[in-house]
Amino acid sequence: MFATNKSDPLRIVFFGSGQFAIPALEALAKGPDKLVLVVSSPPAPSGRGRTITPTPVSTAARKMSFPVLETESVNSFDTLEAIERARPDQLVVASFRGFLGSKLLETGFTPPLNIHPSLLPKHRGPAPVNWTLIEGDELCGVSVCFMELKIDSGPVVAQKSLPIPEGIGAGALEAILAQEGATLLLDSIAKLKTDTLQSKPQNEQQSTINRLMTKKDGRIDFSRPARQLANLINGVDPWPGAQVTAEGKIFKLYGARAWEGAGTPGQILGLSPESRLKVGTAEGILTIDELQPEGRIRLSASEFIQGYRFTAFDSSI
Repeated sequence: MFATNKSDPLRIVFFGSGQFAIPALEALAKGPDKLVLVVSSPPAPSGRGRTITPTPVSTAARKMSFPVLETESVNSFDTLEAIERARPDQLVVASFRGFLGSKLLETGFTPPLNIHPSLLPKHRGPAPVNWTLIEGDELCGVSVCFMELKIDSGPVVAQKSLPIPEGIGAGALEAILAQEGATLLLDSIAKLKTDTLQSKPQNEQQSTINRLMTKKDGRIDFSRPARQLANLINGVDPWPGAQVTAEGKIFKLYGARAWEGAGTPGQILGLSPESRLKVGTAEGILTIDELQPEGRIRLSASEFIQGYRFTAFDSSI
């Protein structure tokens, strides 16, 4: 059952794994409440060398001298016992690789607060920022909600919407939303302590659930309209990355926009007035800020034009 009395400052246990969670962790560390434990996933293979590496949250928490619990099973007896010993008033979750079971959902003064980078109830589940861009949403945003057993379905206590900067990739947009989410979290905790935090149930009829992304999502087919391709290229940046081929070579594309005009799908049409690479599509022209040949550094569109002489990308990969 939920606690009936909360301390001031609150004792907070933070659950997080990915980079998105770092601003919230840092905000809690500097805030008025007491971060008593950080729970994260165990070290895992990372990068091209598949080096065993702690999560970004584990690394950041240790640098700030917070106790860290790395666990494969957040709902195991040992993990629950360790969390109980920390005597938390409130659990906070952001970008955590695990599902909190019913025992954890009833630990603390209220259900855990979760930061989710979408305008819930849209884009529940994995990679919400990626799918916000891929699906061509007009606005992006971040929500703070109470957690329930059903993923990302709990009542929303705070939400902020933002216009999507043109040509921005999912990684850069997620970093912006992480900062906004940290601010919303601190405000929500402050209201929780004064019993002024209000929540609003999500509209299930408006909910959407994302599927997991795969490497195939980065394959670019120029026989699609420019607007769809721009959304996709930006949405798969940095992973899995938008890939095209030409003369047997693989290139990744960054910073895409749709432009008026026409050209054969895959045809390279030179540079725009803003020095972006223009490529023909089935409908409209696609412009690209940067390209990265496989195994090499990124090139600006101008550098690419100077270094490569072929006149078209393959229409699909």
